[in-house]
Amino acid sequence: MQDVMQSRRTFIKAASVALGGMAVAGLAGCAPAATAANDEASSVDGITWDEEFDIVVVGGGLAGMVAAVTAATEGDGASCLLLEKGPQETGNGNSAFAAGMVLWTNQRDNFLEYLKELRGEMDNTPDDVLASFADGVSENLDWLRSLPGFSEDEVTITEYYAEGTGDSCYPEHNELEHAYSIGRIRWNPSNESGNTQVTLFMNSVVNACGDAITRKTNAPVTALVQDPETKEILGCVYTNGSSSTYVKAAKGVIMCCGGFENNAQMKADYLSAPWARRIAGECNEGDGITMCARAGADMWHMNSCAGFWTSMSKIDSDQCLMRTPKEEGITVGVNGRRFYMDWDKDVAVDWDSFTERDLRLHVGSRHGHMQFGGEWPHLPMPAVTWFITDAAGYQSILENKMMAITFDPMEGWGYTAETLEELAGLIDVPADELTRTVAQWNECCAQGEDVYFHRPASTLNPVEGAPYYALYCPPTMLNTDGGPRRSAKGEILDLEGQPIPHLYSAGEFGSVWSHMYQGAGNLAECLAFGRISVRNCLGIA
Repeated sequence: MQDVMQSRRTFIKAASVALGGMAVAGLAGCAPAATAANDEASSVDGITWDEEFDIVVVGGGLAGMVAAVTAATEGDGASCLLLEKGPQETGNGNSAFAAGMVLWTNQRDNFLEYLKELRGEMDNTPDDVLASFADGVSENLDWLRSLPGFSEDEVTITEYYAEGTGDSCYPEHNELEHAYSIGRIRWNPSNESGNTQVTLFMNSVVNACGDAITRKTNAPVTALVQDPETKEILGCVYTNGSSSTYVKAAKGVIMCCGGFENNAQMKADYLSAPWARRIAGECNEGDGITMCARAGADMWHMNSCAGFWTSMSKIDSDQCLMRTPKEEGITVGVNGRRFYMDWDKDVAVDWDSFTERDLRLHVGSRHGHMQFGGEWPHLPMPAVTWFITDAAGYQSILENKMMAITFDPMEGWGYTAETLEELAGLIDVPADELTRTVAQWNECCAQGEDVYFHRPASTLNPVEGAPYYALYCPPTMLNTDGGPRRSAKGEILDLEGQPIPHLYSAGEFGSVWSHMYQGAGNLAECLAFGRISVRNCLGIA
C-alpha cells in the first residue's frame, strides 16, 4: 500500500485527516495542542497522546456495548473507552432498531453444520470462523444470565428443535437438515420499547460497569493510528465537535461500527443499488471500512446484505417503512408490469407448506434473498416501483398493525384515482400495460393461482374496486454484511491473510454472513464476536 511507503512523519500527519476529506487539525484553531504537535511528529514515538486506555471500542451499538462489558467484567481491571459516532447511547446504527432477537444453541455441532449449509458455495467465510461463531452462540444464553439485571421473566427462550416450542417465523431455512439446531432469546414485546429491549438491557449493563467503561457519544473516530513499519494499530483519533483527540489503545482497537447503508458510493460499488433506502443505520456510512482499508485490511463478501425489499416510502424524502402488506395488491415497475413475485415482506414464506415443499419452488423473501430461477440470490431491484391496490386493500393497509400508520399515506407517499388509466398517468406508467397487468392479476385471483410468479393462494387478493391507489415502493434494506476480513479470533486480516496487530472487529462490521442469512444472526454475532474479539485482544481467550 501507499501508506507503507510514507515516512513516519507523513503518516502521523495523515492520521489527523477525517475520512470525509476534512482536515480536522485545521478547523478554526480548535484542534488541541496535542494534535498540532502530532502534525509535526517525526515518528510514532513522538506522538503526544491525549488519552490512554487498554481497549478502545469504535461503535456503541450492541456489538460495541458487549465488547465494552466483556472488557469490564473479564478484563481484570482493563480500562475501556467506548466511542459512539451519534447521540444515542444505544448506538445509531442498526441494533437499536432490530427485532431484538438473539440466537443461542445447545447443539453446537449441528448449529455449525447449519451455518455451513447457509453459506453454501459462498465459502469466503472459512470453517474456523464459523466454528468460532458456533462456540460463541452456544455461550450466548449462559453469558446473558451472568450479567447484572438479566431476568428470564423479561425474555422468551425458545428451543426450535423441541417439538411444540417452535415459532412460525423461524428457523428461516427449515428445509435445511440442521436448521432445528437453533434457539432464540427474545425480550418480551410487552416491555417498554419492545423490539429494542436487548440494546436497552445491554445499555443498563454498560452503565453498571461505569468504573471500567468510559463512554462518549457524538464522538466519531476519524482515523486509526498505525505504526507504518510493524503495522501495529496504536490507537485512533476521534472528534468532539471541532476538536480532535488522540487516544492510545494499549491492547487494541475493536471496530464495531456497522456497515455502509448510508453511503451511496459504496452501495453503487458493491451492491449496484445506490438508490436503496436504509431502514435504520443512520450513522452507518462505511467510514470504518475506509479506515481499515487504509490500514491494509482485506475485505470479504462486500455484496452481502439484508435487502432488497420494495417498501412503502415517501416520494420526496428518504423516509421509508420496513413492511408493506403486499398481499393486498401487486407491485409494478415503470413499464406497468409485474416483474417478480412481489410478496416481499421482510420474512415472507408459506409456512404451512414450507417443510413439505422443495426449496427451489418456494416464494417469498428471506431477509432480501428471493427465489429466482430456483435459487435464492439477492435481486438488484429497480429504482422505482409502485404498489397497486384498491379501496379494500388500502383500508386493510391502514388497519394493519405492522404498518403502524397514524397519518394519511396519500400525503407524499403515493397517489389515488378513480380509474386505473388516471392512476397510470399520475405515476407515469403506460396505461394500457397497467390495466392489462391488473386484469391478468384479477384473473389469477379468480382462478386461485398466480400462474406468472407463483405467489401463495392466501395472498391473492384482486384489485378491482375504485378508488385505486399507487404507493411508492423503492428498494429498501436493513444492513450490509461486508467489511474487513475477520479471523476466528476476531482479528482483522490484511491482504496476505495475516492479522493487523491490535485491530479487531465484531458485529455487522465484516459480518460472518456471506450468503443465506438466519434471522437474529446479526445480533447473535454482536454478542459472540463482541466477547471473542475482546478476549483475544486482552489475551484471556
